[in-house]
Amino acid sequence: MGIRKGLCLAAALWGIFLLAGCTSDADVFNEQGLALYRQGSYAEAVNSFDQAIRTDNQNPEYHVNKGMACLEMGDYENAHSCFDLALRLNGKYQAAYRGNGIAYMEAGSYDEAMNSFNTALACESGRASEAEYDILLYRGETETRMGNYEGAINTYTVLLKAKGEQADFYYLRGVAYVKSGAVEEGIADMDKAISLNPTDYNLYLNCYYCLADAGQAEQGINYLKNALTIGESTTASHKSRGAVHFLLGDYNAALSEFGYEQETADVETLIYIGLCHQSLGDYTSSYEAFSRALELGGENLEVYYQMGMCMFSTGDYAKALEYLAKGLELTGQGNDAHKSEMMYTQALCHERLLQFSEALKAFEAYAALYGSNAELDKEMAFLRTR
Repeated sequence: MGIRKGLCLAAALWGIFLLAGCTSDADVFNEQGLALYRQGSYAEAVNSFDQAIRTDNQNPEYHVNKGMACLEMGDYENAHSCFDLALRLNGKYQAAYRGNGIAYMEAGSYDEAMNSFNTALACESGRASEAEYDILLYRGETETRMGNYEGAINTYTVLLKAKGEQADFYYLRGVAYVKSGAVEEGIADMDKAISLNPTDYNLYLNCYYCLADAGQAEQGINYLKNALTIGESTTASHKSRGAVHFLLGDYNAALSEFGYEQETADVETLIYIGLCHQSLGDYTSSYEAFSRALELGGENLEVYYQMGMCMFSTGDYAKALEYLAKGLELTGQGNDAHKSEMMYTQALCHERLLQFSEALKAFEAYAALYGSNAELDKEMAFLRTR
């Protein structure tokens, strides 16, 4: 199972409403919070924004800034509280509606997100602004996530008309076209995006992922092959080419590219290295790479998943259970992509360790969440006789 690096277009714009004053004590605390926010120290930023609010609780800006820091930590409940407090102080505060929209979108409450974004857009004075374009980006993402592809296509078309030809907008509209079933139109938009930004490896990778998800992997492979024609020689480009070779199934070539940054590899690169070794049947080297990733990045669902599956492949079912359990403890935090496979593998581990009652409970828990089938029913019936 591969790793994908998404194109997070709007995230870079999240800070545009984080404004700083320069006179009062509250402004000083606010500026400290902004500095911490930009450093990625979100919990510390919240503390500084709290100090600003205690000094002056009538400024909606401070509440919004705190809400944005909560958002970055995935604390959507407190983020909503902050944005709602800002709106009590100023019922037309666009940044607060925008923040609520992002929190709803990330939590999967898409109807509420759309209402918030549309209300934010209605706060405009009639003049197009960068803030409005940013909100439209989020609205387009929400429409795509909720399956309203026609709406997303229209939103990105508005952005293209307003902002001119930009690779990001063409790519995002292409995704919406592909997901809607209009693959030819989607590919045309993706090709246009690449013509505008021909050296962006992530753009090629994301075009492949989009088409592969839509059952058009063969067409997506063309983007991977074209990505290998980019002639850059930087650490980032070696990592990207490694990812491309991995997806093309050339694991030795991928390891050669990743070898340029073996000593300074980040968590994602180490996972790729582990997957390459695993695909080549070298489970010892695979486990070493995953272990380094765990040491470097701390508790990580993706790493625990990969380590569990690696140990399962080697027949070390007890160790596999340990890692799978740790990974399952981290699910429910916005990344449950591997949960079903981890639960099923957990049950298989118990069965192969002859822990039949534990295996039955694990299969029953899996069936309760994901449904059963004839094969699983047969397996559970067998375990009830043990």
